[in-house]
Amino acid sequence: MDGFTSAVKAICAASAAVCLIEYITSGSQLKRQVKMLLDLIMAVVVLTPFVSGNAVFELPELSELEPPRLEAAAELYNEELCRQTAENIGAVLHEQIKAAGIDCESIDIEINISPGGSISIIRVTVMADNFADAAEIIRNSLGDDTEVADGNS
Repeated sequence: MDGFTSAVKAICAASAAVCLIEYITSGSQLKRQVKMLLDLIMAVVVLTPFVSGNAVFELPELSELEPPRLEAAAELYNEELCRQTAENIGAVLHEQIKAAGIDCESIDIEINISPGGSISIIRVTVMADNFADAAEIIRNSLGDDTEVADGNS
């Protein structure tokens, strides 16, 4: 790594020197000859680390590389889909309960999304001033068999 660092420093210094000398000789008759000489010097500076063996690049073995973990990505996607779906359903239910004049602190929804894409609402936990009316609104929206739990108890 130390050899590579010194090679980079040498290339930067040579580039700065080339720019300075080209600027100085820009109006002279020797411009083309100086440009060719500077290009040769730059080529030597750039190639020196490779010729001397200081720059060694090794490619990793293909067997060392792990295939991407698609299962983990799919699991993260499903978790986020469940979270976002529960959040959206909760927001709609909260608006319905609020429209009925019931003060609702929070709605927590537990859902399951099957591999086929069907959404099953497992339980709805609601914290509201009037739990019975809020539960009735939730059951009217989601179905009579929906389990509604009182979050105040």
